[in-house]
Amino acid sequence: MDKVDIRSTPGKPKATPANLPKNAQERAAALTGLMDRLSEHLDTEAAAVVARRPAAELAELARSKQPMILVCEELSRILRVDRDGMAALPAEIKAGLREATRRLTIATAENAATLQRMSGAQQVLVNTLVDATNRYRRTQPGVAYQQAVPRPNGPTTVFATPKHGPATAATLNTRL
Repeated sequence: MDKVDIRSTPGKPKATPANLPKNAQERAAALTGLMDRLSEHLDTEAAAVVARRPAAELAELARSKQPMILVCEELSRILRVDRDGMAALPAEIKAGLREATRRLTIATAENAATLQRMSGAQQVLVNTLVDATNRYRRTQPGVAYQQAVPRPNGPTTVFATPKHGPATAATLNTRL
């Protein structure tokens, strides 16, 4: 019978390194393309929020933008560190980077404004529901707990909890 060494387990396979561009010109071209795609994605996300698309669709849009943001940040960092490579870039590539940055800045601002408006609208709706519920509760006799009537042949309960009806407590989910 062969002996098997159970003390060592095969390691997990090493992750292949990211296929990042090798020089400043390739990085600038990749970053320009990525910023353009991210700008389009942010515009799509804002349009989906305005169109009140389903939550699952909005969540998928948010999830798919995360990797693009991370790669964009990494490429931008690598380019900033390579000062000589940036200085040697042709003027048309620098102009392309400036234009892509401008478009991304505009798309980011518009996306943030859209999300802020929708968040404000949802907050108004929640506040309206809470106010209406509180007004209704104030007009109804007995809120959630009320003094019990003494029983002639048994113990007197101090508080009675209603099982159903207008005096029961209502809870609103305030997380947006």
